[in-house]
Parts: sequence; structure tokens; C-alpha cells
Amino acid sequence: MDAKAIDALIESMSIDELIGQLLIYCYSPKWTDEEFTALVRRTKPGGLFFNSATPEMIKRFVDIANREERVPVIVSADVENGPGCAIQGETLLPFAMAWGACDDADLLERAGEATAAIARKNGIHWTFAPDVDLSLNPNNPCTNVRAVSDSPRQVVKIAGAYLRGLQKNNVMMACCKHFPGNGVDDRNSHFCTIINHLSKEEWMETYGYVYKKLIAEGVASIMPAHTAFPAYDDEKIDDIVGYKSATFSKKILTGLLKEELGFDGCIVSDALSMIGSCSMFPEDKLVAEFIKAGGDMALFAQPADFDRIKAAYESGDLPLERIKDAVRRVLKLKERARIFDDNKLCEEDIETKYDIEAIANEIGERSIKFVRNAKGVLPVKLEKGDKVLVINIQRVETARVVTPMVRYLDEFANELRARGLEVEVLTNPGHMTVKEKMKDAKTVFVNCKIGVQDYLGGSLRVAWANIMAFWRGFLLEHPSVVFTSFGDPYKLYEFPYLYTYVNAFSSSEASQRGAVKVLLGEKPMVAKNPVTHKGFFEREVE
Repeated sequence: MDAKAIDALIESMSIDELIGQLLIYCYSPKWTDEEFTALVRRTKPGGLFFNSATPEMIKRFVDIANREERVPVIVSADVENGPGCAIQGETLLPFAMAWGACDDADLLERAGEATAAIARKNGIHWTFAPDVDLSLNPNNPCTNVRAVSDSPRQVVKIAGAYLRGLQKNNVMMACCKHFPGNGVDDRNSHFCTIINHLSKEEWMETYGYVYKKLIAEGVASIMPAHTAFPAYDDEKIDDIVGYKSATFSKKILTGLLKEELGFDGCIVSDALSMIGSCSMFPEDKLVAEFIKAGGDMALFAQPADFDRIKAAYESGDLPLERIKDAVRRVLKLKERARIFDDNKLCEEDIETKYDIEAIANEIGERSIKFVRNAKGVLPVKLEKGDKVLVINIQRVETARVVTPMVRYLDEFANELRARGLEVEVLTNPGHMTVKEKMKDAKTVFVNCKIGVQDYLGGSLRVAWANIMAFWRGFLLEHPSVVFTSFGDPYKLYEFPYLYTYVNAFSSSEASQRGAVKVLLGEKPMVAKNPVTHKGFFEREVE
């Protein structure tokens, strides 16, 4: 479908059909076929979002939508690091900062290509990835290991490679996020509107550099952040709420992104339910304000948003031309994703060229970084039958959290046992337990799993339960203690007394397997620091 055909389709669409194209509904397990059919008939959504889905689940509801609409829905998911983020039972790649530590663009392009093939075969057309934020503030609880690096050039090199792989042959549409850039503030935009306080000049050298390069690379869509950027828009909602977030800023979405940077793709919102968004305007104004500012598709829309947009149109608050412009961008995205009949990509014909599990394992093995080895403990020398103690430091919970991105550290212990070692595992133990249990252990592995997916909140700081293993210093007296952070790589700030410290940058199964191999000397330590931790270590990539 060429530009003329898209324009002709837009002119043939009713206002209801046009408005529907701006909405992306998040799949709900509560939907019945009848309820969803009625919802589609009334509001005609442009897209669906799935989280931890099965292929059958996706096909069932996409088929319903496409039977009821003349414009097919585009299917989206957060495939940030591998198909396991969205498809149940599929492989999860290590987190993006592990990609930065691995420092191999060819490997990450293959990872993107493999991810796209698997996700598309399972019915997903569009991913809200890669995350191209910069980890400029170690205390930011939301960016952290989701960012490749604190270097704009490394982000372009590595995230750009993943993007190329995803979009190769238009198998998958990619989305760079979170414009104009998270990772500067020390707060979480899920909880409040955060601020990118860089000057225009600083921004152009960092985030601006990243977005200019990746727009030139051909990224299909961009997701704005619930982040204010006063250097470009210093208008305030009022003195209490403060500066407008990028989500609602015409100066940022239209002036900076579309006009100054020349982006002509689709702008999709982050979840408008996040407090960084919904604290700005009343619920009935949110989606219309986003579209007015220059946004094109509203993520996690509610059925009532259809009526709200229509009311804004009928009142003259939302011009028809802005709606048509947004729909034009949506249809161009769908055409590029090859979901129209005249250019349709048949999922059955997609070949998975690369072994995603092998790629995940290679990234895992090549992203284990020895930061401190002051006592020469690494690599650890163990023999079959040796006793080892594994202490897992993680959040306190009464039940395991089951989400696509959360992984527990079972694989680490299983890998040690597979080598004939006698392994005991303790989780958040007290100091007296540690004193007793470490007596017979040849090595104590302390595995810290505090990361953005585990501690998604206002802070990544340790709690009392996390620190009690070190109380009275008994643990520090053991001659072979190896501390590995499988999450936040800046943990030396809270454990500055450690003689042996390792960063894995990720808690995926591949990262755990890689850690065991590198810690035991089965694989060489080749990773590079992708970030600087002032006073502790320097970045080793460009």
C-alpha cells in the first residue's frame, strides 16, 4: 500500500474508524470472546498489546479483531531482551547493559534478528524496544541495567545493532524509548513525572546524538517518556504539578522530535496509567492531550478513551487533521510491518536463522566483569565434591513474582551442582546462620539480585534483610568470598569493603550460566565496563 493508497483509505474511513486506529488495548485474561467482539465493533482499535502470552492466546484475539475491522490490528509487546519477554516458554536474553559489557555489535544484530523471527512467528509485529536511555545516574531505579551504557556512542553501536536485527526484512517493527531520555533523575516515572535536567547543548551531545543516529538508522517508532525536559519546554501545568512531561508537550513531540530531528514514524505513548502521566491531567483528558501534542497511538488505552477522543474532536479541541495525520503514521507503520493483504508477511514462512539460546549463552559468558579481585580468588579453584555456600541477596517476598522479566537464581546453584559440587543455598540469611553454615564451605558465593525488574520502585537500595548476612563481619573472615551482582552494577557503593566483586548486569538464566563458567575459569573474563561508577571503576567502551 503506497502513500496514495493510504491517503485514499484515510479519506474513506469514518470518524469512528479513524479514532479507533489511535488506540492500543492491553490483552486482559478476563475478556470473553463475546465481550471482546463487542468492544472491537464499537471502538475499532488499531492495536493490541500482549504480555507473557501464548501463541494461541494471541491468534484467538487477533482473529476476532481482524474479522470485525477492515484495517488489521498491529500486535505489540515489550520484547526488550529476547522473545521470552513476551512469549511464554521462550528464551530471555541478558539485560541490555550486559550487551554493552559484551561489546559485540554483530552478536547483538543476530540477537535482534533471531528475536524478531521467533516473536513474529508467534504473532507479534511490533516491539517497544530497544531501550536507548543512558544510565547517567546510578541511583535511577528504572533505567539502570535496561540501558546499554552511559555512553551515547555505545548505545548507538549496540542498541542500534539490535534494532537493525529486529527490523531486517521488516519482520519486526522496533521502537526507541524513552524520548527525550530517562536515566538522569533519581526517581521512577511510574511513580511521578521525572526530569531530564540537561541543557540543550548537553542533551544534543548525549540523548540527541543517540536519537539522530537511530532515526537515520530507520527506527519505525519512538516512545516518549513521562519525563519533563525544561530546556526545551519550560511550561508548567501549575506550580504544584510542575513542568509538562514529554508525553503532553507539543514543543518536544512535534517541535523537537518531528521537526528538528526529522522523525516521520509513529509516536506511541508509554502507559498513560503511570503516575508520571496521569498526575498531569484528569483521566478524561489524557489521551486527547497526548494526540494534540503530536502523539499517534495511546498504549494501554481504555474503552472510554474512544469516547473521550471523539468528544475532543466534536468540541473542536482536537482537529480532524491532527487525527488524520496520526492515523497516516499508524497505517504507514502497519504497511511497513507487512500486515496488509497486498504485502503480507506469512508467519509460517519465517525461518529462524539463528539459535537464540546459543546467542543468549554467548552474551551471558562474555558479559561477566571482574571488577575487584584483590585477594586473587578469581577464578575460583574447586574440585568435585567440594562444599560451597550460595547466599542469595534479594527482595523479601512471601511468594515468587511471576512476570516475563523476573528470573530467580536457581540456575546458578544448579550449574554448580552439575559440576559435582555440594551446594547449600540460603536466601537473605542472618549473620549467625552464615557463621555456622560457612565453616565447611570452600567458597561462599554471594549473589545479589537487586535490579530494576526485581525492585521496581522508588529505589534500588539494600534493605535490612539484604544486609544481615554481613552483620558482625563473620562472612568477611572467610578466605574465599565472591560477590556477584546480577542486577544493579553500582552495588560497590553499598558494599565498599568487598575484596572480590563481579558484575553480571543481568539475572537471566544465560547470565547465571555464564557467571558460573567465568567464575570457575572455564571461560575467560572478556567483558568491559559499559558504565563508569565514580570512585570505583571507569567505563571501558567508547
